[in-house]
Amino acid sequence: MASAAVISSPFGIFVSGENTDADVKPLTRIVQEIDDEFAARLVEIQQSAGNVDRVEYHYPGSADNTRIDNWMDIIAVFAVKTVTDAENGMDVATLDATRNGIIRSVFWDMNSLESRVETIEHKETVTVEHEDGSTSEETITRHERILHITVTSHTAEQQADTYRFTSEQMELMKEMLSEEFRPLMFAILGKDADIGLTPEQLDLVQQQLPEGELGSEAVKLALTRLGDPYSQPKAGQDHFTDCSYLVQWAYRQLGISLPRTAAEQARFCVENGLTVSTADLVPGDLVFWSYERNGRFMDITHVGIYAGDGKVVDASSSRGQVVYRGVFDSDKQVLFGRPHLSSAN
Repeated sequence: MASAAVISSPFGIFVSGENTDADVKPLTRIVQEIDDEFAARLVEIQQSAGNVDRVEYHYPGSADNTRIDNWMDIIAVFAVKTVTDAENGMDVATLDATRNGIIRSVFWDMNSLESRVETIEHKETVTVEHEDGSTSEETITRHERILHITVTSHTAEQQADTYRFTSEQMELMKEMLSEEFRPLMFAILGKDADIGLTPEQLDLVQQQLPEGELGSEAVKLALTRLGDPYSQPKAGQDHFTDCSYLVQWAYRQLGISLPRTAAEQARFCVENGLTVSTADLVPGDLVFWSYERNGRFMDITHVGIYAGDGKVVDASSSRGQVVYRGVFDSDKQVLFGRPHLSSAN
């Protein structure tokens, strides 16, 4: 049973699941409903745009131009804002319709959607054959319609500035987002907190990596980041990382300089003859995925470090941290690279 002090504080959100009254929803359900609403708005935007040739998504603040999951930030901002409101403060241990509405309001304050349709004119020269058998060159014009959708997601710090949080509110918010409370945040959001390896399993994985190989060293370095929090806007700050920053960081320790984004890391591998086939993967190789059209090289949106035995180390947006797991979504894998080959050139 939570104490009255906890219930009346922003940290009461961590015990909100204890209330099972009929008019109260668990946070996981609220999050799913709002995520569904977000997806529905994307569909509405595409439908209202009419016939387009392609859709490109843009995510400001995302190095890899992929969707930013800022639910932890949203919940921290919501909890502090709601409890400390000078005029209408209320606890967040009970997520009734009123509080549900506030969560939804904070979500849309921290995630905005904009769209525009771009028309590009393409001129092409074609050979036309006439009835008398002669040919001529003619120029035809084709118009391509591209729907651009921009999703702008704020960090907790950015939204706190917008809401004009006091220094005391800022400290509460930062504490809620600290490493100490991350397991509780994972729990209330229904996220899997498992990093993929116990300490004993981690030792065994490291021992089984091929000795004397630069790729193995890259894997070992990446494994030191297991459990580090995922954030695209904050990557490189404190222990935060995203998928491409993790790759860049690991190889930088080995004296290999890679571009900052997953797409440019893939381009680097292609342009320097560092690509390999899936059948030839060895520890330290890079696996690149494409999940949607984003206008980047090969539309690449994610990268991980192959760890051998069908496993990968990656900073996962869906898991909210760096994890060790089985190589996934083979149908979305578009390229494999071996950047440590460049050290031998």
